[in-house]
Amino acid sequence: MAKGRSKKVVIIGAGLGGLSAAIRLLAAGYQVELYEKESLAGGRAQLIEQDGYRFDIGPTLLMMTDVLEQTFAVAGKNMGDYLELQQLDPNYRIAFADGSGMVLTSNLAELTKELAAIDPAAPQQFHRFFAKLAMMYRLGRDRYIDKNFDSLFDFIDPVSGLNLLRHGGLRSLYGLVGSYFTDPRLRQAFSFQSMYLGVSPYDAPAIYAIIAYMETAGGIWYAKGGMHQVPRALAKLVGEMGGVIKLNAPVKRIVVESGRATGIELESGKRVKADIVISNADLSYTYNQLLTPLERPKMSDRRLSKLKQSYSAMLFYWGVNADVSNLEHHNVVFSQDYKANFDQVFNQNVLPENPAFYTHVPTKTDPTVAPEGRHVVYTLVPVPNLTGKVDWAQAEKRLRQHVLTTLKQRFGVDLSRSIETEVVFGPHDFKTKYNLPDGAAFGLTHTLGQSGYFRPHNYVKGVSGLYLTGASTYPGSGVPMVLLSGKLVAERIMRDIKK
Repeated sequence: MAKGRSKKVVIIGAGLGGLSAAIRLLAAGYQVELYEKESLAGGRAQLIEQDGYRFDIGPTLLMMTDVLEQTFAVAGKNMGDYLELQQLDPNYRIAFADGSGMVLTSNLAELTKELAAIDPAAPQQFHRFFAKLAMMYRLGRDRYIDKNFDSLFDFIDPVSGLNLLRHGGLRSLYGLVGSYFTDPRLRQAFSFQSMYLGVSPYDAPAIYAIIAYMETAGGIWYAKGGMHQVPRALAKLVGEMGGVIKLNAPVKRIVVESGRATGIELESGKRVKADIVISNADLSYTYNQLLTPLERPKMSDRRLSKLKQSYSAMLFYWGVNADVSNLEHHNVVFSQDYKANFDQVFNQNVLPENPAFYTHVPTKTDPTVAPEGRHVVYTLVPVPNLTGKVDWAQAEKRLRQHVLTTLKQRFGVDLSRSIETEVVFGPHDFKTKYNLPDGAAFGLTHTLGQSGYFRPHNYVKGVSGLYLTGASTYPGSGVPMVLLSGKLVAERIMRDIKK
């Protein structure tokens, strides 16, 4: 094959995975063009501006900042010249159903005090739990997260496989957490993070407990100006490196000729030739809408139908003129029945009566995202995806009132007459704006059968030159994971070219 410098790569979508892959391929000498259907790069990490307020649509927190730093370093750049990151303290304020609460922090001395106030035995329990997570993180990052898998033996090689089993990696996340903490509130506080992956802690493999470790050991970070600044900075770097991003350019299909991807066709009818095609569109959408069944011989309709999608979300973006001093930057409110709430949303596909939710107040850290003296209040309520039989118009009204009532009861924050501007984003919006099947906000969920090697791979079997990146391939959902998916697909392409 010709050297990489003569190869043209076309990427469908300028989300974080596509941008990450583009930077690494540009650094290796490839020609890269990205085609994005929206007017901004970023995928789900986009922005809504309304009445002087700036709302992040999707991701609101950042962990594993070294992954982002490495993305800039590949291009010989310093991340600090493009982004200003700030570590948050505390990480969260948590409100339990019994009226008690606590803060989670990366300051271990302060965290110890918080834990002891909940349960005098908890500090010692946490010490053992944290040591376990540190071992799982060291094992999991290199062997299961930042790695391409070519065979099942890559995933379960004898040494790493036995170590993972020994550390409880195949039990449920909640089961692992519950084996260390006796107080049910602390079991909730260190297991809810699986929500970022679109999966219940009762169904998530225990390896995902490392999210709680990453939050505590590495901290939770915020990008000044909003999380949308991350893809904006990456897009700027792509341009500086000679890459091209075409906005408002939706792709109609991937062109496949004689079992090889040879380019794309835009909705406008224009064809773009390429040596290599990467789809950063949702994986299920790519297979179902951008390829015909004959063009994907190794991925049948039956196999596609068996892929399990994540839950969805109802998001309320409020610009408020109110006192929010009792809220932190990140806040989590748990429901009365923790397990039932997850079962209803994730497994029964019904709307809980009083669901748990997450509230993000970026103006606690960054007043520039709202008019002077005002605040941004962003609330995410996990809800069933569109396979559930839900009256969404009624659900929106009921959930809105539930959030307002609960914020007043749990935090003393009354927003009922203080909302100056409002945007609501729900399951149908995830489906239409982001081409996410069933409005599944996090793409494919992260059960054991859809994790690691068992998650759909980042190349299309049976179609040469066609690759995948994004939340629904491995390693999975979340900003650092999607950035790593871009890294991994670029590494796979460069390795394949050398064959």
